[in-house]
Order: sequence, then structure tokens, then C-alpha cells
Amino acid sequence: MSNQHYYFHAGKGGVGKSTTSSLSALHLARTGKKVLLVSLDPAHNQADIFDTKFTGKPIKIAPNLRVAQADIDKWIKQYLKGIEDQIRANYAYQTAFNLEKHLNVVKHSPGIEEYALLLAFQHYRKTFTDTDVIVFDMPPTALTTKFFNLPSLSLVWLEQLLALRCEILEKKKIITKIQLGTKEIECDKITTKLDQQQKHFTELRNVFQDSSRCSINLVVNPDRLSFAEAERIDTTLEEMGMGLSHIIMNKVVENSEWDTSSPLMKRHDVCPIPLSPTQLIGQPALDTYLVDHDQSFDFLNKEAHEC
Repeated sequence: MSNQHYYFHAGKGGVGKSTTSSLSALHLARTGKKVLLVSLDPAHNQADIFDTKFTGKPIKIAPNLRVAQADIDKWIKQYLKGIEDQIRANYAYQTAFNLEKHLNVVKHSPGIEEYALLLAFQHYRKTFTDTDVIVFDMPPTALTTKFFNLPSLSLVWLEQLLALRCEILEKKKIITKIQLGTKEIECDKITTKLDQQQKHFTELRNVFQDSSRCSINLVVNPDRLSFAEAERIDTTLEEMGMGLSHIIMNKVVENSEWDTSSPLMKRHDVCPIPLSPTQLIGQPALDTYLVDHDQSFDFLNKEAHEC
């Protein structure tokens, strides 16, 4: 898994993230890489593109290529179940304090979807370790940026919680010494759990910030609105300590134009993907497109070669 490479196709709705991610996955599979394409987009467009029903369990649809459609609702339920189990384990007396009713409030807490996406990401990368490349078809921009930012944001909170816990334990130790003399205090379960969480999110943050393992490809169209959002995403990712790998200019036609003098174009490689004259529905249509335009995806080969 240490050599596994992750491709994230991000961008605003309608620019063609799902199509470019499916073509990218097929292209990489044709080079001999073992590829897993995972849809994290609630729109589930991969099923329409391949004209095949997908579930959370990957299925083989071409040589070297499997496809899965993450059930985000399932991962939300799993995340909530983990919180519930933790509360029950730490507060066996919870019913006496009527904590049961408060579990339902957690379902509406901010950040639930991002945590569910992280659980799905971790599941596929750690379960399918025989895969060289995992291509992620990402949800719309707002949720995608929250997903990438969650590890760093969580680490800020964990640092503060650990500092607070240390203060509590210091005061508890003083009281214990007064009451019990030199009796040894047992290991604090809460600190142990916070330490585990800190290691977990540190590893995730490091993966996201490692350009040799993680490629964020921003899909745009040759129009002003698409560029404006792309510039905002670029700035946001830079603030997170991450960077774009490529800009995929999708739906390019002969007379397409874009501002090559913009800072966005100067900072990143622009990879034009020609507009298909026919609908790219079904694997035969995707294969036919790649026969004519396979070289358009050569920018992926250098990164995948490092896997």
C-alpha cells in the first residue's frame, strides 16, 4: 500500500469529473496497472457511464480494472455506530443520565459526510492493497475541499483536547497524591484514544500532502465560470498545504479558447481532453474514444510509473 497512488478528480458539477475519471482509469489499466475506480460522488454517474450497476464491492469490468460505488449513507451509519459504541463503552450508566436521546443529535452534526468519505477512502486503500492505482471520482467542490481539510482540522482540535486532558490529569494527580499518597495512577483511556486519533489523522494528512502518492486533478471546461471556481479551489488547496497536479481541460473543441496568461494556467499543466462527438455511454464507447484519444491521458503515465 505504501506505493499505491491515488488520483482524485475534482471540480464543479457538470464539468465531466465522472467521465474523465472513468477514461483515466481505463487508460491506466491499459498500461498494465491494477486499477480500482471508486465513485465517492452521491450522483452515482459511473453506473450511467459504464451502463452497469455498481455497489460498494468492486467488480471487474475490464482487464486490470475494477469499479466500486461507495455507499455514503452506509459509511455515515458506520461512523455514527462507532460514536454510539464509544459512548456506551465509556458511559455504561448512560441511561441513568438519559444520554440515549442525545445520540440522535449526532446525526445532524456538521462534518458527518466528510468523515463518512474518509472512512470510505480508508476502506478501499487498506482493503485492496493489491491495487496499484485508485482513481476517486469526487463529489462537488464544497464537499471535496472539506474532505481534504478534515485531517488537518481534526488535528487542531485534537491538539487542544490533549492539552486540556493533560491539565485535567495533572489536577487529578495532585488530588490523588493527597488522598492516596504514592499510589500509581493507571493509564488514562481518554488520552490513549486521543493519541490514536492523532496518529490516524496525521497519516491521512501526510498522504494528502504527498504529491508522489496523491494527485489532485482539477477538471474544468473552457469557459470563464469554470475557471473562476478553479482558481478558488487552487487557492484553498494551497492553504491546506496541498497542490493541484494537473488541470484537465475537458470538452475541448477546435475553436475552444482559454486565458493562458491567467495565474492558474501558469502554475499548472493544462491537459486538454477533446469533446466526444457521441455520448460516452457504455464501455465500448469509452474504449473507442480512447483508441482515438489515448495520448490525451499520457500525463497520467509518469505518476503511475512511480507506483
